[in-house]
Amino acid sequence: MNSALGRGVLFAVLVLGATAGSGHAHTLASTIVSVTMTHHNRVTITIAAEADPLIAKLEALAGVSASGPLTTARERHARIESLVPTLRAHIDARVASTPLVLDLQDVAVDDTGQTEIHLTARTPTETPTFTWRSTFIFGAYRLSTRSGDAADAIEWLQGPQTSTPIALETPRPEADGTADLWQYRTRIGHSLTMAALVIYVIGRRRASDKRRVRL
Repeated sequence: MNSALGRGVLFAVLVLGATAGSGHAHTLASTIVSVTMTHHNRVTITIAAEADPLIAKLEALAGVSASGPLTTARERHARIESLVPTLRAHIDARVASTPLVLDLQDVAVDDTGQTEIHLTARTPTETPTFTWRSTFIFGAYRLSTRSGDAADAIEWLQGPQTSTPIALETPRPEADGTADLWQYRTRIGHSLTMAALVIYVIGRRRASDKRRVRL
């Protein structure tokens, strides 16, 4: 009887330890990076992710104390904004081998704990060949790149892997409001990216809950 009880306690300790270790080493696998040349010589980079794991990762990279539990969108927004310098330090976005200077455009956080970070940069050439690399994400994540009027090019990257070079182009200028339509499509695309991320996270949480029930 004591032996069985001992094995049960050991099993519980191992399960709890594995769960805690997994949470601490979150891979940010649900992160989606989108790159668009929205204006002449200007690139917009959108990073969509779960806010809390992203905050924990950036705090660890910055070497600062972990923040307490964040419960509101305003708290998460403020914390992410304070960590943007660390985020930029772990992004290597280049055009023709020249690093881009990334400026923060805005940070959005919704009530489900999802965030979108928008960064912008000027490009030094007319038709830039763009590459992306990051060191704040572990594991696989999706990079979506839009060039000109073509459909998005999707590439899956692993950790600090450098993306395939792609020539970015602005949409063709027309006098019938195409530029406004392009901006509208860009906003819609960002909204769909956030929606896809929310659906992915909800599905993963449900699967996790089912595994806990079976255990």
